[in-house]
Amino acid sequence: MENFNYLFFVISVFSIIIAIISLYYTIKTKKRYERIALKLGNGQNIADILSKYISQVNELSKKDDMIVEYCNKLSEEEKKSIKKIGIVKYNLYNTTKNDLSFSLALLNNKNDGIVINSLYGIDNSNVYCKIINDGKSKNKLSSEEIEAIKIAMEK
Repeated sequence: MENFNYLFFVISVFSIIIAIISLYYTIKTKKRYERIALKLGNGQNIADILSKYISQVNELSKKDDMIVEYCNKLSEEEKKSIKKIGIVKYNLYNTTKNDLSFSLALLNNKNDGIVINSLYGIDNSNVYCKIINDGKSKNKLSSEEIEAIKIAMEK
């Protein structure tokens, strides 16, 4: 029994010595890691630097999402903008030497828009505007207006 107590004491002392050695090397490794981390961070804690970079990347990601959303809105608005233009100049009364009357069609990609007709005469000048939906108007169109719309739709 005395040998058993002696053996237990030796094993306990040996275990404590191993634990102390393990603790020593753990502390030594931690200090070495901190020194290397400070060298990598140019004197600053590398964990703090990485944390800042991660927050900056997250902020950029949010801004990127905002830019994509803005571009999508612009794309939707752009579909409504005037893309196709057709113009026909003509001499309304054959009394002037110049073709000063004109029909101007302004259409978007869906062929929606307006046609502006300017009638020039010696004594007066008139401008008319008609709404165009899908290349057609509810109002009666002159041959020049129809031709201007046709030119615009071909573009």
